[in-house]
Amino acid sequence: MNKEKKAVAVPGEQLGVEEEYMPGAGVYLEDGKLYSSTVGTLDIDTKNRRIGIRAGNIVAIPEVGDIVEGVVISPLKEDSAMIKIIAIRGKKNLTGTFTGILHVSQAAKSYVNTIYDVLNLSDRILAKVVTSWTPYQLSTADDDLGVIYATCTKCGEELVLKRGRLFCNRDKIFERKKVSRLYLLREE
Repeated sequence: MNKEKKAVAVPGEQLGVEEEYMPGAGVYLEDGKLYSSTVGTLDIDTKNRRIGIRAGNIVAIPEVGDIVEGVVISPLKEDSAMIKIIAIRGKKNLTGTFTGILHVSQAAKSYVNTIYDVLNLSDRILAKVVTSWTPYQLSTADDDLGVIYATCTKCGEELVLKRGRLFCNRDKIFERKKVSRLYLLREE
């Protein structure tokens, strides 16, 4: 059996046309074109003229309901922030670059005036994915979600959780953020 292997295919990627190949596992036919329906290694059987996706090499991509860890990367706007998604809790490591947007309306259960009231540039956060398209819409409204690691915006020192708020021991100031119950550094 003559087989060729190619790199990773992603959902919705056109793989060929029905005149060339028959759809195999993980491939669907639409308007005479063959598309990937899953993530995995492209598997082409030239002898039998079949193209499929080998699911054994599935990579993790964010899905609705997933809890993701991310870093605030964009210059913040009053109503939103761009988040680089760096991991999905409970899943394999990400192999690509994924971004999300946290809108102020999804930042907390209560009213938030501006995104600056809940996070800042370079904060590490936990968020829930709420849409299936990119950039992924994120939410930090649940109690376990929000900032899990931050540094002082004034001096850059690590902030510690003190009496439910983030505190800079160097500058002796509190910073206002939507803090996760899972914040990494706590005052002893």
